[in-house]
Amino acid sequence: MHILPLALLALLLNSCQHAQSIIYNYSTTNLNKTMPAEKVGDHLETARQYNDLADFTHGTQQAQLYSHAMRSYFQINQLDQAMVMFNNIDKKLLSRTRQLNVTIIESRIILSLTQAEQALAALEPYEIKHASTNQQQAVYRIKIKAYGITKNWLKKANIHIALSNLLSNKNTMDNNKKVLWQTLMKLSLRTLKLFHSNITPTVNNGWFTLAYTVRAYKTNPDRFIMAIRNWQSDYPNHYADSSLYKRQLKIDATLPQLPKYIAILLPRLGPYKAASNAIKQGIIAAHFSEETATNLQFFTAKVDSVTRINNIWQRYKQAIMNKADLVIGPLDKISVQVLANAEKLPIPVLALNRLNYQSTQKHNLFQFGLAPEEDAIAAANFAIEKGYERAVILAPYGHWGNRIAEAFRNKWLVHGGIVLNQVWYDRNKNDFSAVIKLLLSLDHSKQRQQNLKLTIGKLIEFKPRRRQDVDFIFFIAHPLKARQLLTQLKFYRAGQLPIIATSHAYNGQENIQQNIDLNGLIINDIPWIFNDLNMYNCTYITLKESSPLRFHQFIRLYALGADAYRLIPNLDRLSRHLDLSFKGATGILSINRTGHLKRKTRWAKFDHGKIRVLLQ
Repeated sequence: MHILPLALLALLLNSCQHAQSIIYNYSTTNLNKTMPAEKVGDHLETARQYNDLADFTHGTQQAQLYSHAMRSYFQINQLDQAMVMFNNIDKKLLSRTRQLNVTIIESRIILSLTQAEQALAALEPYEIKHASTNQQQAVYRIKIKAYGITKNWLKKANIHIALSNLLSNKNTMDNNKKVLWQTLMKLSLRTLKLFHSNITPTVNNGWFTLAYTVRAYKTNPDRFIMAIRNWQSDYPNHYADSSLYKRQLKIDATLPQLPKYIAILLPRLGPYKAASNAIKQGIIAAHFSEETATNLQFFTAKVDSVTRINNIWQRYKQAIMNKADLVIGPLDKISVQVLANAEKLPIPVLALNRLNYQSTQKHNLFQFGLAPEEDAIAAANFAIEKGYERAVILAPYGHWGNRIAEAFRNKWLVHGGIVLNQVWYDRNKNDFSAVIKLLLSLDHSKQRQQNLKLTIGKLIEFKPRRRQDVDFIFFIAHPLKARQLLTQLKFYRAGQLPIIATSHAYNGQENIQQNIDLNGLIINDIPWIFNDLNMYNCTYITLKESSPLRFHQFIRLYALGADAYRLIPNLDRLSRHLDLSFKGATGILSINRTGHLKRKTRWAKFDHGKIRVLLQ
């Protein structure tokens, strides 16, 4: 009985010496070295070994060993023991990577107790953009579960979107996509509307826009189809699967398909040759981007330069004989008028020009073009929305300037606007000082100075002042003259006035050195002018890469051709529902009661030589 305690003491001392030997041997090697028990998957014994080792060390080594023990206890779901290990860890002694690993386990344990807010709070101090992919995925999954518990569907949806960028396994990606969509469907329509964007399409707002589209229009087939078409146009490479939103619909809506045969009636020679060729390239690029089974048939439209007789009616009948389902073209107004005068049009025509006067729609005739008058009318509407009342107009001599100025003036006056002055300039000149003085009534200011001099009998210091009752200047010019006019307007102290021009003032090409002269100018233009909308547009990219030297010269005509092709399956719905619209390369398109396609374009202002979109 006296010997037994001594024997036990000897065994205990020997055991301690053995443990110290193990600690010493382990501490001189990499702390990531696998323990013997860990090699065979015995997590409980592994946790005990790490814990025993930690009890005989200190500092950084101890913190790391406790973290290994914590991980092993967590793997066998001994959460209480895992938290004991966690409480033993001095996290300040760990690297940032190890700190995050420990906190991820801590958050998972807290989340298992449905304490979502505490789990999120534990992760809050960590910026994970520089963390490993595995760590980022782990954090995102914790947050997804936590936001699900707290029913914060907006944050949960955003985390699903962020997680999708880290996934590579198809099944995992599909499941994340499915749960993301279910989460988006729980958001209110108001929230979805706030977070979908029409300015710069991105993957993130693509999800919100799609969800908003389904929620807003799921019981209205025509609106839904047009909205989905617009979404596909804005996000051509978005990875949302159509099966996601089709399951949500209460209607059996099928997206319209392009017809089997389309006839294109365009001139090959004459004054419309260059425009015709650009439109044709736009049609072909859109055709290949859509990847449809549609067949394109090209027919040459001719107009005799002397007699003005054309072959458009013969070509139209030939297209019908060749089984065409629809015609794109013609391009000139005379040919459009021939079709408008026809007794009957058996197949639809999407003409690429517009007749000025038409009180009712002719069956199967749709008129689509880039009429300069549209820009002028849009400028008047923009000024009305801004609350301006008094305008002055600066336009070039000639038919083109007259058309645009008259369109602006008529629209402006109808809405109660006042035109204080209208002045014409010669496009063959470079000095517009006399014209600008007349426009701004600077000569009246000079006359007042002369009268004052006669009255007081002495020379006085004088700076001419422009008239102060003008709200804005509307001017019409091509790029070179626009730069010259704007520079001279600023010289004569008109730079602080809003100056509005049509899209003709900009050639569509970024050139800071040249366009610095356009600073302050406000214009409206087609979406394709703004690069932020076109990063993923296959048709735009194809055209730009195929003719980079001429692309900006013909960009608006390329866009017209692309829209003409993409409009075809939507013409019927647009014509039956005048409140529907379609997002095209030339603007937001709709059809009025006379069969004319109306365009709503974007407004922008030049700043430091760059065109920048104005939020409206």
